[in-house]
Amino acid sequence: MKRLVLLLAALLLAGMACLAGIVFLLRSERVRRPELPPRQASVPARIPTEAAAPSLSVATVDFLDVGQGDAILIRSPEGKTVLVDAGPSKGIIKLLRERDITGIDLAIITHHHIDHYGGMDDVIREFHPKTILLTDSPHTTRAYLALLELIEAEGSVVVFATGKSRKIEAGSVLLTVLPMPPVDSSEENNNSVGLRVEHGASSMLLIGDSQEAERNFWAGTCPTLARNCDVLKLAHHGSRNGTDGFWLELVNPKLAVISCGAGNSYGHPSPQVLDLLETKGIPFKRTDLDGTVRVVSEGSGWRFIPSKEILP
Repeated sequence: MKRLVLLLAALLLAGMACLAGIVFLLRSERVRRPELPPRQASVPARIPTEAAAPSLSVATVDFLDVGQGDAILIRSPEGKTVLVDAGPSKGIIKLLRERDITGIDLAIITHHHIDHYGGMDDVIREFHPKTILLTDSPHTTRAYLALLELIEAEGSVVVFATGKSRKIEAGSVLLTVLPMPPVDSSEENNNSVGLRVEHGASSMLLIGDSQEAERNFWAGTCPTLARNCDVLKLAHHGSRNGTDGFWLELVNPKLAVISCGAGNSYGHPSPQVLDLLETKGIPFKRTDLDGTVRVVSEGSGWRFIPSKEILP
């Protein structure tokens, strides 16, 4: 009898092991995040300089007209090139070629929504960015997983925004990556990368699609990085949850830029936000009405360039 009990026990354990193996195999068929290069806690102090770009006499920032999305091209007088987001589609390639871009030093994906990274796969194939800055947000889609696989195959250096601010020198343009708040698993917009862009005494704030919770985090933990910026890109395409009176008072911009698509179905920008800007006397430009919005700096403030005067 004792031998029979031991035999039954052994068969039961073997069956459980087999079942566990089957479950593991089934789970392994699910979409999984590809293995990226080993995590680097911070971005390099100076971005790679191998990408060729035309030398400019001024620092130039183009808020590219990519429709309902974000794509911001930053070029230093020394020819360093940074791309913050890549819009929703392939239209970004034509815009970059028109500006004689042949390589990207640093590409940044502010968060995991396709209207910000939809064109990044083509950017990677065409312009081969040496370094790519991402976030650790768990929010994902098949499209984003495919982008990660492309990044891995391309061999770009992958770095992550962290809970500490980091500085990146792009020639004479200084980028400060704002500290990331704790991950918001329920609202991906609150996992956006924030950037302060400075050239001499000129300052600018780019904050992805950040909503009130993330903006309040920055206001509480690093107010000096948000305070008194000449140019503010309004978060979330000028939506109500992307701008409020408290934030405008802190940043105190001389110009606001709204990146949105003509006739978009979201109603961006919000009429309430436009009223708020007018009440506070803050001029603004919109990509849906003005096309690509360009500002330039010689080190003493950003100057708006009308679209009819924009040359590559």
